[in-house]
Order: sequence, then C-alpha cells, then structure tokens
Amino acid sequence: MTDKTSTRCLKVLALLPRFIENDFTPEEAEEIRAHLAACPSCLAEYEAMRGLVDTLESLPNIGVPPSFKDAVMRHLPPSKDPEDS
Repeated sequence: MTDKTSTRCLKVLALLPRFIENDFTPEEAEEIRAHLAACPSCLAEYEAMRGLVDTLESLPNIGVPPSFKDAVMRHLPPSKDPEDS
C-alpha cells in the first residue's frame, strides 16, 4: 500500500457513515463505490459497518416509562441559562 493509497483509504473510511446514509451526490457516491470495488480492505470495513447498521435497524424500538425524563433531570446540575429562571 502506498502513502497515496493509504491517504485515500483514510478519507474513504471517514466517509463511510455518510455513504451508508446516502448523504452524497450520485457523483460523490460513485467515487466511493469505485474505491470500494478496488480496495478489499475498505470494502471489508464497509460491509462490517453496513452489517452493524442493518442489525441495529432491525431491533425493535423500546418504550421508556414517562418518569424516565424526570429521573434523568433530577440527576443533572441546575441550568445556568437565564431563560430558565
């Protein structure tokens, strides 16, 4: 792996979360797809990340009891915002 390749890989790896969320123009996404097609290491990272996202999205939403917010707020320090006074 050359320095140029590793720099490109670092850039692509940093962009993968946005890529998974389809947060790029078609042209930008195609650049990332092209890199993934040519780089087994980045492709493996993408597949692992995509698998994790798919797993998390498949989990059921759980409800929180209405008292949860009050319990959390009791443990926070008082607000110093003048609008809260």
